[in-house]
Amino acid sequence: MFSRRTTFITAALETALAVAVGLGILLVPLTLLWAVENNSTVDWSAAYRTAADVWLAAHGVHISVPAQTIAGVAVGDFSISMIPLGLTALLVGLAYRVGQRLATSVSLWPGWLAIAFVYGGFSLLISTTAKSPLALPDPVAGPFLPAIVFTSVAMLSSVFAKPADLGVAHPQLAPERALIRGWLAKRWDGLGWWAHVVMPPALRAGTAIIVILIGVSAVTISLDLAFNWIEVIRLYEGMQLTLLGGILLTVGQILFLPNFVLFGADWFTGAGFSIGTGSLVSPLGSQLGPLPALPVFAAIPAGQLGFGMAAIAVPVVAAIFATLRIRSHAAEMRFEFASPITAALSLGLPVGLVAAIEMLLLNALTRGAIGPGRFVEVGGNPLTTAAAVFAEVALVSTIAAFYTASPDAPDAHLVERAKTTVAKFARPEADGQGQSTVVKLAGKKVTKRVTADIEDVYDTSYPATSEGPPATGHGGGFEPEK
Repeated sequence: MFSRRTTFITAALETALAVAVGLGILLVPLTLLWAVENNSTVDWSAAYRTAADVWLAAHGVHISVPAQTIAGVAVGDFSISMIPLGLTALLVGLAYRVGQRLATSVSLWPGWLAIAFVYGGFSLLISTTAKSPLALPDPVAGPFLPAIVFTSVAMLSSVFAKPADLGVAHPQLAPERALIRGWLAKRWDGLGWWAHVVMPPALRAGTAIIVILIGVSAVTISLDLAFNWIEVIRLYEGMQLTLLGGILLTVGQILFLPNFVLFGADWFTGAGFSIGTGSLVSPLGSQLGPLPALPVFAAIPAGQLGFGMAAIAVPVVAAIFATLRIRSHAAEMRFEFASPITAALSLGLPVGLVAAIEMLLLNALTRGAIGPGRFVEVGGNPLTTAAAVFAEVALVSTIAAFYTASPDAPDAHLVERAKTTVAKFARPEADGQGQSTVVKLAGKKVTKRVTADIEDVYDTSYPATSEGPPATGHGGGFEPEK
């Protein structure tokens, strides 16, 4: 729809706007806090550097903090590596929308080039200006990692997402979009039966299980904070913040709220999570040391829980529900297997594997360091949680798959159906040993004999009145009709 020059300029402007939104959502409240509660010893650059550090951290850039005194306590060197997934989700959404609008262009590569150039330029500028004696973004990842993340999401969106509706009835398909989608379609068609028969229902069920876990975790955390509202208020008051400072602290907790929700999902698997080295929060009980006075930590259960292991019922019930609900999507599996056991194993184990891999990746994104000392380890253990999810889901999904993927009928029924089909197309002429049908092939009469046990025998011998085999030297057989 757009020319290459227009595509480049449009993508560059939209990318610059995405940077402004992502950084501005942090910088505006920090600037307001600095303006209202101005201290003559603190200049505006401190607010900018803080916003820049959080923006870089949302792209996965580690922030190194040299040894210094924080709140009157001397601390050594440490690194902040936990990703604020709330801000990351916003940035990914902006990249997706940029790529979706780019998908309507006649050519995609100018837009890809503009996105990488503009976002990379801003990343270099922000990571360079954010350096200070108090915090140092990673000098290698800072200029490149944000551009890689944003450009990758925008490129995938421009190729696979539904193009944005710009009022054009039949937009022209970009050659890059057609080439990549066509190449992947060929590769997909070349994969084995597992990719076409097993993978689609396994992906649906495994992803549904993780979504249910995350949803239950989100609801549980919300209820915990509502029931413990007195403790939440006490923690806010204990920090002695102004109204604007309290609002800013709340915004900061919202940025990490997806991380806390995924920690809750780890809790429901039974593997639990940690808030600092040596701590563990699990359904069996909580072993916590000193914690920062963050109001969101009021949702963490304290002490031993007599009913805690009942939490494991959540992934178990989710596995049963998700596996039963994909019966219509597993229809092809019921034609691939004759044994219910092999069908159930071929669906149940992949469902557990998909759920385990997704949980491993999510834990790898959510865990990290948030401070010095023992707070270098916060979050769930990816391998332990993935193993727990696989053990819980694979067994239950396999049992449920005896209904979902069980063959529609045994082999004997299929054989009888085949016999009926063969007999249907035969035009019988009764004889002493079975049924036969006389057909004409290549100008010769051939008897197709269908015996009592439905074995097809083609009698190529010539009738008694025949002149014998043709004098062609082939010794019989069928001769093409002239």
